[in-house]
Amino acid sequence: MLMALACIAPFFTLCWRAPAQSLDRVMTQSTDRPAHAGLSADRGHIGLYQQLLKLRTTASLLHTTAHPDDEHAGMLTYASRGLGARIALLSINRGEAGANAIGSELFDALGLIRTEELRISGQYYGLDDLYFTSALDYGYSKTLDETLRSWDRETVLRDMVRVMRINRPLVVVGRFHGSQRDGHGNHQAVGGITPEAVAAAGNPSKFPEQITEEGLQPWTPLKLYRGGVHANELWHIDLDVGQYSPWLGDSYQNFGSYGLSLQRSQTSGRSRRQMGSVLYHYERLNDGADSGEGDFFHGLDTSLSGLFNLVSEEAPEGGTILASRIDELVEEAFRDFDAEDPSEIVSTLAEGLRVSRELLGMVTSDSEVAFLLRVKEQQFMHAIRTAMGIAFSARAMPSGSTGSLSPWAPVRTLGPVVPGQSFRVEVRLQNHSAVPMTALSFTLVRPGSASTWSAVPQPFVSDGIDGADFIVEVPEDSKYSQRYFFRRSIRNNHYEIRDSTLMHLPAEPSALVAEASFAIDGEAIIVRQPVQAMESNLPYGYVARDLKVAPALAVNVQPSRRIVPSDQEVGSFMVKVEVLNNHPGSIEGELSLNAPDGWTILPDGIPFSFAQPGQRQEFSFDVTFPQLDGPVYTLEAVASAEGRTYAEGYVAIRHRDLAVRHMFEPAQVHVHGLDVQIAADLSVGYIKGVGDEIPDAISQLGADVFMLTSEYLASGDLSRYHAIVVGTRAYAVRQDLVTYNARLLDYAAAGGNLIVLYQTQEFVPDQLAPYPAQLPRSAEEVSEQDAPVTLLAPEHPVFQWPNAITMNDFDGWVEQRGSKFFTEWDDAYTPLLETHDTGQAPQRGAWLIARHGIGFYTYFAIAIHRQTPYAVPGPYRIFANLLSMGAAPSR
Repeated sequence: MLMALACIAPFFTLCWRAPAQSLDRVMTQSTDRPAHAGLSADRGHIGLYQQLLKLRTTASLLHTTAHPDDEHAGMLTYASRGLGARIALLSINRGEAGANAIGSELFDALGLIRTEELRISGQYYGLDDLYFTSALDYGYSKTLDETLRSWDRETVLRDMVRVMRINRPLVVVGRFHGSQRDGHGNHQAVGGITPEAVAAAGNPSKFPEQITEEGLQPWTPLKLYRGGVHANELWHIDLDVGQYSPWLGDSYQNFGSYGLSLQRSQTSGRSRRQMGSVLYHYERLNDGADSGEGDFFHGLDTSLSGLFNLVSEEAPEGGTILASRIDELVEEAFRDFDAEDPSEIVSTLAEGLRVSRELLGMVTSDSEVAFLLRVKEQQFMHAIRTAMGIAFSARAMPSGSTGSLSPWAPVRTLGPVVPGQSFRVEVRLQNHSAVPMTALSFTLVRPGSASTWSAVPQPFVSDGIDGADFIVEVPEDSKYSQRYFFRRSIRNNHYEIRDSTLMHLPAEPSALVAEASFAIDGEAIIVRQPVQAMESNLPYGYVARDLKVAPALAVNVQPSRRIVPSDQEVGSFMVKVEVLNNHPGSIEGELSLNAPDGWTILPDGIPFSFAQPGQRQEFSFDVTFPQLDGPVYTLEAVASAEGRTYAEGYVAIRHRDLAVRHMFEPAQVHVHGLDVQIAADLSVGYIKGVGDEIPDAISQLGADVFMLTSEYLASGDLSRYHAIVVGTRAYAVRQDLVTYNARLLDYAAAGGNLIVLYQTQEFVPDQLAPYPAQLPRSAEEVSEQDAPVTLLAPEHPVFQWPNAITMNDFDGWVEQRGSKFFTEWDDAYTPLLETHDTGQAPQRGAWLIARHGIGFYTYFAIAIHRQTPYAVPGPYRIFANLLSMGAAPSR
């Protein structure tokens, strides 16, 4: 729980504080948003009706899954938007090890994308809360044993218990069965651990530090269900999410499925609409289960009048009467609800809020009833804001600028702000109803930071619009906007946490939040809005992005790892460093590159200057190094300006519809000396599919890499390349590749070296490869990175030159051996290796080479794209041989 600092100002103020009677990490995805944000289904009379449903009940549900996209979208949508329950989703990890269909980001950066995608999906589901544990997605796992070897089981259990104690759901619904039918080992793990977490959450002797040190309380969910149940098995709930909602204009299944499709990095935006019934079956696991329960809350009195009985607490004198009065007021609001004038029920809602607060003042602050009443307090305020059609905005812009309503006026954009910078914030509120507001005031809030930002406010009133203009100065010690979770190595399968007050939340809070407070019939209402700045997205207009705090100069070095041959007496390479200016004015400085003793860097330093924020410059250093006698060497880029040094940068992960996240990294290059050779003067064409860093890896090996465009595939001279590589999943995302595939086969037949990296079922070998083969949707993979390997054709030239491949080259791999193997193939193909997971049949379809004409065709489903970013030696050596095959002396 955040500690509150005093704020003393009658009308306008800027401070850091926690809102009165705040809910720690609860209701963060729903009522914490202003009424005008999010989907149209959550605004106006349609949104108000669904908020009234939530006011009517104390029902709450937590859904447990392993990864983003596992969730039962239709079930969540029905429970939230149909039943009005408070809904939370707990995903064990963030999907870091998946593929990326929308960009080049992988690993932790992909986890940030999938987190934001799940938040967008959650808006459709009607999620009130979204949580994650500290565990990472480390790759596909076929067995429960591998999952529990990779994750710290006790840590996952501890995290799940903490989430249940934070969120305090009445019902927990596990997505998975907890048996081998779940397939993925991660799925089996969460299915099995969920019941244990439900039991442990109510036991004060389990993880007692959460109670004594974190201030949480034991909590036992009243009911537990699991999914993955077949229709012909024992089930207690037969839920039809194909029901039609007139408020959504669609079935709950279809509305939720569209939200699910917005996890585009893995769905590519695919959505399937369904007509008729869509049934899900759930089995109740704890005692007292009735057959044929109507829904998850069957047998529970979730009315407001049943508040005390629900949690087995004794009502204070007059408490039951007040609880029943809240019920009556909510029902009165339903009866008087008018779609043409939703504000007609504002007074009724304000009275419901008043009674809720009166009852809240009668119970102890740590009681379960108090928790439920705080939820109701937030829900009442949210409904009042929606009924009144409150519009609220907080726009940051450069100092001295003002906004304009003219469509022809320049839009005032603002990038990240930096410590010491001053900028302007325009806060505006409009009440679209005739309901009068009193005691209106505005505040800027710094979530999660005790550093004070100074501000000079000026009130603003014009044509029914109220607000304030703040001049804000960022304190020198302000923290940058970066994720609160991190890991030090790709081999770590759990994140470390920078700020425990944010633990389990999707992301760090906004840098600055505007609050408007006002009174309706004497009851205080609070509206919140993250301070946002406009960003150009021309010619499609401008987008509003949450304000970020960043260093004045960001220093980026890419790639952060590179390999060099370790047998050179003297070697050299070039390091490119980008400097991004966030400083609000002109700034000058010098960039240098620090290196180990005995290394030579030219030039010693490079001067730079910027005239305005947002400018970037790229600089090059020539690095000469002696013969390497160690495994890893580190170079560090440092920018010096105005008496300060900057030695870190960030990548702004920016995609359509998603919040921008800054992923910070030290400005370092880790140089790995590898025993690797490649054919001289090699020229490689690359056909990029979904995200990977293979072109850079090929370049570091010493080959020249050329990205092949659609135009080049159509008519370019392919014969100029010693090898052409078809990138991961390229056949799934590039129609031009399918269109001009015959030209690639002709290239191979004429003596070329065509290498196809792993593909999904969009690649049909019978049609697109030179010889028949099968790659079904259920194609196998080997997920254990240390799975045993046998060379099936050890004398094949690809194992001989220019690197002699041995079994040592299969040591130290990351995440997996490979994915999407051929299951059948023509005799023209030669399988080169055999590998398998524990308990899996031997797999020989991971790497196959065929002679085609006088050239080569290779299907290479080895997970090379997961090895090269981390300089794993063996995969580099194997890939160098494969690329060099067309230039081999024996050819």
